[in-house]
Amino acid sequence: MDSIGTIGAWVLGGLSAYAGIFQHPLNPSSPDIIAGLGSQLSADAAIFLPGSPQFASATDRWSRFAEPNITTVVEVATTGDVEATIKYANEHSLPFIAITGSHGAIKSLEAMNQGIEIWMRRMNAITIAPDGKTATIGGGTLSKEITDTFLAGPMLGGGYGFLQGRYGLISDNLVSAQMVLANGTSVTVSADSNPDLFWAIRGAGHNFGVVTEVVVKIYDVPPDNEWVYESFIYTQDKVEELYGLVNIMTDNGTQPVELINYSVFLRLPELDPDNALILLFILFEGPSSIEKQYSAPFHALGPAMVQSGSTTYPELPVLTGLDENSAPCQHGSTSLRFPILTKSYNPQAQRSVFDAFNKLTSDMVFSNSLFLFEGYSLQGVKAVPAELTAFPHREDNLIITPLVVYTPNATLDTTAIKFGKDVRDILHAADSSEELHAYVNYAHGDEGFQEVYGYEPWRRSRLRDLKHTYDPTGKFDFYAPIR
Repeated sequence: MDSIGTIGAWVLGGLSAYAGIFQHPLNPSSPDIIAGLGSQLSADAAIFLPGSPQFASATDRWSRFAEPNITTVVEVATTGDVEATIKYANEHSLPFIAITGSHGAIKSLEAMNQGIEIWMRRMNAITIAPDGKTATIGGGTLSKEITDTFLAGPMLGGGYGFLQGRYGLISDNLVSAQMVLANGTSVTVSADSNPDLFWAIRGAGHNFGVVTEVVVKIYDVPPDNEWVYESFIYTQDKVEELYGLVNIMTDNGTQPVELINYSVFLRLPELDPDNALILLFILFEGPSSIEKQYSAPFHALGPAMVQSGSTTYPELPVLTGLDENSAPCQHGSTSLRFPILTKSYNPQAQRSVFDAFNKLTSDMVFSNSLFLFEGYSLQGVKAVPAELTAFPHREDNLIITPLVVYTPNATLDTTAIKFGKDVRDILHAADSSEELHAYVNYAHGDEGFQEVYGYEPWRRSRLRDLKHTYDPTGKFDFYAPIR
């Protein structure tokens, strides 16, 4: 889950003030970046080298699979710092990549070798406009500084979330962005300024530049600010019936704007030591209880456990295990995803992938893995014409992905990847569409161009033309590149 939000980037200055930071040796194959770049950066920026705690913190990643190889971190503080860093990297033929929360996980990242990380975290200023309708947000802003579900990176690939039924994707709420292009120049991108880039960065934005600041639409929190929920745990014998009921409740993606379903296959050995279980959330925006027409069939199915209560919008990620402190969001494991988007559940396919998940996770090595099924309301997403942005998959109703988690070990990668591809193939074979739709923000990296960026010939042609215009030498080819 991504949610409703924004974007970012930054770099260094004052050599004497940072003498302690610069004492660590550079990669001998690198130019002297401290002398060459340091004086061009702002006073609040910094350069971190291997061996320093700051370097370790800046390069620590959520998933250890296909990690980019970084030799220097430039912690940026201004758009000018980003410009200077990119120009320096270009002059010395060094690759570079901009990173904020380090949650990006895709195979193409491993192509980044002995390069510069532009670390965005310091660019996290937030300013609310006097009329309260927009906010200006720095590209390094993380979720906790706004809400648990407000992130920069997801916007570049579209951005799903709890409020999308009302307001659309994160990218649908972008008013303008400040970007640094592959040549190190900064541009403003909006409907009126560089409108071609404005189209492209709302769905394929990883390919076109470093976004250092955005202006986004914002919305008042309702006076009651209450979401009610019921959570159900089911044993493995309920799979087919459960997802048949979810199909009825959601009616092919037309559930009420207030209603969300979210389910997970997982291991809870304290409840069932032998088999995986299914955890289902029904979330409803509003102060009243969930209407019986939605919840009663799930009670009648005979759950092993039921909980109910209420919470606020910022606490929804905590409730559903998606906040930054939850186990799936912790750094250090190998975490692989294999997404597929679809219109409805095929109960027989759900049984097949559950059985495959059950078998995989019976081995303690993979027992922390999950299988995620996200069913958000869609009115706001489908209200935006498909051709208005680069995001290609508005007609789909569900986001499905296994999250295969294990202690980093290259000998296990083959097993994990085979499982991920096999279950995605099962779901695709059961889908009514011959096209495989994959969400770029969850992509593994084996997906084809059209699977993540759309099948329409005009869409693929437009993206390739824009890539050739704005990034002809592929400086931004480290995340789901357009080729």
